[in-house]
Amino acid sequence: MKTTLKLFTLLFALFAFVGCSDDDDAAVQEFTVTSVSPESGPVGTEITITGTNFPADVSAVTLTIGGVTASITSVSSTQIVAVVPAGASTGAISVTVDGTAKSTSSDFRVLAELVSGTMENLFAPSTSNFGEPAAGPFTKFSFETGDVTDSDTEWDIAFRTTTIAVNGGAVTGTNDEPERNGSGGAAIEDALFSEITSADTFTFAVDGTGAFAIPTGSDNGWYNYNFMTNIVSPLPGKILVFRTHDGKYAKVEILSYYQDNPTSPDGFADPARYYTFNYVYNPNDGETDLTSAE
Repeated sequence: MKTTLKLFTLLFALFAFVGCSDDDDAAVQEFTVTSVSPESGPVGTEITITGTNFPADVSAVTLTIGGVTASITSVSSTQIVAVVPAGASTGAISVTVDGTAKSTSSDFRVLAELVSGTMENLFAPSTSNFGEPAAGPFTKFSFETGDVTDSDTEWDIAFRTTTIAVNGGAVTGTNDEPERNGSGGAAIEDALFSEITSADTFTFAVDGTGAFAIPTGSDNGWYNYNFMTNIVSPLPGKILVFRTHDGKYAKVEILSYYQDNPTSPDGFADPARYYTFNYVYNPNDGETDLTSAE
């Protein structure tokens, strides 16, 4: 009888030990999701999710961004590397292992791609005669559409002869200028176009009584005028950085003031007041990245 009791006690202790071990293993294997880096980016961005106890097998993990399944490139016990998929929208990152899903505490922000473009032959005439103050409407441009616009409100910069206005501040007092009703501004930087990678370090001037944010006159702003050759030439290394009417950011490199961007313009023969410029525009609210697309 004593032997039977001892055997029963031993078996009970063994089962209890195995049960505790299973519970301990389950606790050890429970995974966590702690952070994601970066916290925003466009489709195609590689992101790293950090946590604990991720499985080593990629096929055992499912990851979604805003409900859209992402491609996982690698997994370790503490990190999952994935790529933001096409069709993803801003939302939580969810990691699922063996039917258990856990999400990041904050949403991942899916950004629109930066827009790189070239505006060709934007015509910015004046209706006044030679020697008279410039007159006539400005030609308005929208970075959002990448084109000229007739809108009284949805414009960012405007051109008339060599003058460039921004949709921010107040009217300067010149003839026929557009009303300012946005939050636009401008800065001029001595740099190569590719070297301007962010707008977060600039102080933006606005138009106001008697002066434009981009100074007018030869060698004061973006151009030089040679009266001997009658040539208006963009100043080398002068990049214009803009805050748009709705608070986004863009950079501009003016290439030419003459129709079809001739390599060696003839100031007495080639049609003038035709702007050609490169630009990069960030369409995302609050984002200052202006890295040129390669």
